[in-house]
Amino acid sequence: MGRVGPSMSAQGMANTLWSISALAATRSLPLPACYPSLWRQAHGLEVGSVKDVHLRMMYHAYLILTELVGGEVLDEVTFPPWITHEAQEAWMRNVRDDVTESSWVTEATSIIRDLGVRCEVERLTDDKCFSVDVFLPDHNLAIEFDGPTHFINASDGGEGGAPGDASGTTRTTKTELRDMFLRLRYRTVVCVPWFEWHEMRGSAEKKDKRAYVVAKLSDAGVTVPAST
Repeated sequence: MGRVGPSMSAQGMANTLWSISALAATRSLPLPACYPSLWRQAHGLEVGSVKDVHLRMMYHAYLILTELVGGEVLDEVTFPPWITHEAQEAWMRNVRDDVTESSWVTEATSIIRDLGVRCEVERLTDDKCFSVDVFLPDHNLAIEFDGPTHFINASDGGEGGAPGDASGTTRTTKTELRDMFLRLRYRTVVCVPWFEWHEMRGSAEKKDKRAYVVAKLSDAGVTVPAST
């Protein structure tokens, strides 16, 4: 790090910090001895010239370390002052702006409301660091609808899968991290894989999807009113 660190680009530094932090959180790999030094090198970045995408990655690495990894390493790391200013704002701005309600979220929330369960769509967490597809306020429960990009195709190592193909059942590291963060913020996190929803087609589609939603809610401890 003493040799390479000073010449690292913001992109290289962001990639390295995020990868090390993510592997520590999701695979329980030990942080390398150079990790605190890498954060010290980040102090020298001209933050005004750093792209938002790299600021977001470094803020994500900061969240991973402080919320999911923790431990004695926190006493060894000195974060640059901009991490909770410019980097945090870049992260939160992306969370606020990157909001799209898919057709299947609309369809599922319609079923949930028909069941007599209150829900909110694209709800920000209290700290504004994350957004959930559907939130059930009476149960402190978050529901995430995971499309193909949330999975790795088992056959070729790539992301996603073909419609109707349930082979992409290995979740991406980013998706694992998302769920870890959400579980710190909500009582329960329910994930709906795209291939399970896609399989329910045909004459009984509406009935099957309703039964699927009821089962998911029941497994999460949500009692659906008997009148439904």
